[in-house]
Amino acid sequence: MALIKPTRRGLLAAASGGIAGLATIPGCAAGKKERLLITRVDLSQVVVPMKEDSTTDPETAESSRFDLVPKTILKVHTDSGIAGIGETGRGEDFAAVQRNAEHLRGKNVLDFSLTDLNLPARAGYTAFEMALYDIVGKALGWPVYKLLGGLAQPKVLVGYWTGRRTPAGMKKVAERAVAGGFTSIKTKNKQGDPIVEAVEIIAKTAPGLKVIVDPNTRYKSYADFLPVAKALDKVGNVLVYEDPFDKSDYEGYRRLRKEVSGHVALHLGDPKAMIRAIREDACSVLNTGGNPGMASFVANSYMAGAAGMPVWHGSGNDCGIVDASYLHSCAASPNCTLPSDILSFLREDDLIVEPIEIRNSYAHAPDRPGLGVELDEDAVRKYRFQS
Repeated sequence: MALIKPTRRGLLAAASGGIAGLATIPGCAAGKKERLLITRVDLSQVVVPMKEDSTTDPETAESSRFDLVPKTILKVHTDSGIAGIGETGRGEDFAAVQRNAEHLRGKNVLDFSLTDLNLPARAGYTAFEMALYDIVGKALGWPVYKLLGGLAQPKVLVGYWTGRRTPAGMKKVAERAVAGGFTSIKTKNKQGDPIVEAVEIIAKTAPGLKVIVDPNTRYKSYADFLPVAKALDKVGNVLVYEDPFDKSDYEGYRRLRKEVSGHVALHLGDPKAMIRAIREDACSVLNTGGNPGMASFVANSYMAGAAGMPVWHGSGNDCGIVDASYLHSCAASPNCTLPSDILSFLREDDLIVEPIEIRNSYAHAPDRPGLGVELDEDAVRKYRFQS
């Protein structure tokens, strides 16, 4: 499906600062003098820790704290008074983000193709994409999902998440997931972890809870993972086996699909890699999120849908601006029906004024113009990164 590109038709803010929608602009005036000139871009590096005990047990803790790696929050201002917000992934080159911000200054938002911003550097690309979609959506009076092709599903399935856990730690996680109304848990593991015992604990603690097992390719081979997969399959609650070993081992993934009853997934954002995996029959579902950007996610989702594959949106355990962008992307993708990662509730603060509500394992994309969320400036100041 061709993604809808915003045109110059029917924009902008009235002199009083209000937002003018399509209905207020005469059709004969469209495409002539409308402007959304970027006057400045504010950048704030932040570190927002995860909530205590939200990621891993001390016995299985990773060597690094991903949540303590800085992110950049940006606010793009225009001469109309409309501003858009964005949030980078963690650890993106701040100097390169600054170059992109300087590149935008003085340019008209309406001159950009939102499907390809053509920035000088890749760093922070998705954050700038969020901000420009936010601006155009506010100018039109449209939520971003309309700019991405329209509302394909009114609510988005969301899963709980945890890192590597001992069986005892997993019991606490399962109890929290049930208390929060979630219907699934995604968990990380590596070769040698007691993942079968941990998944058995989930089955005993919350029999209706489904599990996505994601080793992040930490098993050496198909042969190493197969006994674990068969044991997990006997437990009966695994929904998806994601990336257990090297993603290029298509033969291993084809064989694994024949051995388990759950879905076999690859986490891929590159369209060429997706096409290859589909042709090789290496997976039955795809995680095509993580950070490909909103336009790319929707395009990838439609590609997977043409092959009859459901998808979900992965994440980097982000804050609320990114999660809002994920919600709009998922809402515009009819086959995004597996539990997506909308996980800002696991951070100490989501950096937005009103948190994203997840009820009975579903979240709704905001229907307000743009991304539909407001930056909490006080929280940004509180969590500002001190180098």
